[in-house]
Amino acid sequence: MKFRYFAVALAAVGLVACSSNPDKAPTRNPFKPDEVSQREQRLQAGQLYAAARDALDSADYNTAIQRYTTLATRFPFTDYAVQGQLEKVYAEYRSYKSDEALTDADRFLRDYPRHPNADYIQYLKGLVNFERDRGFEAMLGADISKRDVTNLRRAFDDFQLLAQKYPSSKYVGDARLRMINLRNRIADHEMTVVRYYMRRGAYIAAAKRAEQIVAQYPGSPITVEALAALEKAYRSIGLNDQADDAHKLYQAYMNPNWAAPAEALPPARPAPATPAPAPEAPQAPASQNLPSSS
Repeated sequence: MKFRYFAVALAAVGLVACSSNPDKAPTRNPFKPDEVSQREQRLQAGQLYAAARDALDSADYNTAIQRYTTLATRFPFTDYAVQGQLEKVYAEYRSYKSDEALTDADRFLRDYPRHPNADYIQYLKGLVNFERDRGFEAMLGADISKRDVTNLRRAFDDFQLLAQKYPSSKYVGDARLRMINLRNRIADHEMTVVRYYMRRGAYIAAAKRAEQIVAQYPGSPITVEALAALEKAYRSIGLNDQADDAHKLYQAYMNPNWAAPAEALPPARPAPATPAPAPEAPQAPASQNLPSSS
């Protein structure tokens, strides 16, 4: 019996000594049999990241997402996990998981606002909203101008924020092209409302909406049609002076070299340009030079 008490006391002393000096702790903790060393953790994190990246490069996005999620859960404080979160947003974007991509993008920007690739995540946010409404109907050439443009406005705001916060980013040029495309698509949507009001004979409402198009989307291809509708709406309600002004501005848009009378409306804006085509989808983010797992 005395020997048993002595053994228990000796074990307790050993545990206290180990807990006071973690560097002398046994290599295997009997209470945590799954505990591994930091070196083993880096090795496992590196292997899991490599497997996730292989799936991403093979366009197996669902598998990549699962592996990136596991990486962030098991090794949350490693550089591999941070890079994995970035690449996971891209995988979600390519697999059309818009809500998940936006949620993870916002989380990444909140947790790592000064990350070297924060501009890329902001750019991806714009792409997610940009592509969100471009489904099979758009691919088949169906008219999507009557759809809600909330996501298009969000995409425009995302790209605009990118240009403001990261003016030297390599993604700004592409973002500006997309902003032109978005502006034209939003203006075209607004014009469908003007056409509806004109058909219903609601000329005052049509005139107000057409004025907004001219003021907010100058240079858009739809501006010419908006000015023609504005002139017709004004004449229909007896505002001939305003209709004449709209006609002068219409002439200026159609022919920039046309000389307007001195009492014309403010100087005409440049002739509208053709809609900017939507650039191709971006490449996957480059794999970073992460610490060695050895």
